[in-house]
Amino acid sequence: MIKFTTERPEHAGAIETLLDAAFGADRHAKISYSYREGVERVVPLCLVALDDGVLAATIRYWPVMIGDAPALLLGPVAVAESHRNAGLGGKLIRCSLDRARTLGYRSVLLVGDEAYYGRFGFHPASRHGIVMPHENPTRLLALSIAASNRDALPSGLVGPWRSVRRFSDAA
Repeated sequence: MIKFTTERPEHAGAIETLLDAAFGADRHAKISYSYREGVERVVPLCLVALDDGVLAATIRYWPVMIGDAPALLLGPVAVAESHRNAGLGGKLIRCSLDRARTLGYRSVLLVGDEAYYGRFGFHPASRHGIVMPHENPTRLLALSIAASNRDALPSGLVGPWRSVRRFSDAA
């Protein structure tokens, strides 16, 4: 039976193994990983799917800036080969986006394929003047989850999280 829960420290080893299997051990060289260095994950949004206690899928979020506005960077999301095509990735994305919206976050970015992530409402960030330096602009996708205006996204360069406040205070 599949159980969805917030990631805990005891999941760390299995998550790293799954991410290496899904993206390769050199995944840390990707541009998006540079925004995660030295920054804590947004723990309430980092979820796992467990199948009888064994990791089946994971999703993580990180705080970033779009210009001067706080935003979320979704990723990575990965599903174990034994559980692919069962809809776990989609369920993790929908659940975590709902949580993010409930917690008051407004903007979500990811680096991925619009053909897959478009069904969740993601579209090219370049439409809003959002640029992640050195990243392929067709792979940088954005989604507004603002409760008041779903089309409102900040514009500007994506940068590392910077604030003296906790990210949850700035959402």
